[in-house]
Amino acid sequence: MKKERLSTLIIAIVAIGVAAFFYKRYHVPPVVDMPAIALTDLSGNKVSIQSYSGHPLFISFFATWCGPCIREMPELADLKEKLSDKKLQIVCISDESTDKLQRLQIEMGNELIILHSETSLHDIGVYTYPTNYIFNAKGKKVYDKVNPDHWNDPTLVERIRTLLD
Repeated sequence: MKKERLSTLIIAIVAIGVAAFFYKRYHVPPVVDMPAIALTDLSGNKVSIQSYSGHPLFISFFATWCGPCIREMPELADLKEKLSDKKLQIVCISDESTDKLQRLQIEMGNELIILHSETSLHDIGVYTYPTNYIFNAKGKKVYDKVNPDHWNDPTLVERIRTLLD
């Protein structure tokens, strides 16, 4: 009887550990060293994320094959317009080919800045798309979330406005 209980306890502990690992990997935004990410614009020129400092910054790690990522992009463009008084910059980062990203940029217009990461997003800890971060004008992270949000929701827009103040 004691062996069975011990085996059951060990299995339960292992299951909880595995569940915690996958939850953290896919549902918790990772701590990303933003300045260390090697980025290029869609013409192949090196870009530093610091070049967007001094203004609030929304960073979205995405993939072109990710339906929720693509669906939220027009909402992100609307969010930028709604927060135009804050001078919010929206930067979308993917590690996919520049050709794919160029086609997406044409489709989405110029409201969103699309950059190519030379480093695999998995290598920087991003496993779920989209993974979004918002920084205030001082560079302090004020919001992060894995999976899409409803960027047209007036309550969320006001919450972000407050976070950027």
